[in-house]
Amino acid sequence: MNSIQRIAISVVGVAALACVAGCGTSTKEVDSTTYVPAAAPAQIVVAPPVQVIPPTTTTSTSVDKSRDSSESNIGGTVDSSSSHHSETTTVTPSN
Repeated sequence: MNSIQRIAISVVGVAALACVAGCGTSTKEVDSTTYVPAAAPAQIVVAPPVQVIPPTTTTSTSVDKSRDSSESNIGGTVDSSSSHHSETTTVTPSN
């Protein structure tokens, strides 16, 4: 055999060996799961209700009466009198 034939047989042999070696390897697939922690739940802040104080209404009434003394036709005097009356009312509406 001449050298060209030997080179050709060697090339074919190496190629065949590579094919056989390649068929013997295997690929392994691996599934993996990565867990990411969830975010902390949002905190809801509720403000307390605002107390509305109802207005208070105050009404005051005052009356003064007076009378002077005077002389009567009979020769005497009439006594004077006076009076005072006062009222105060406070109203607070109920809720």
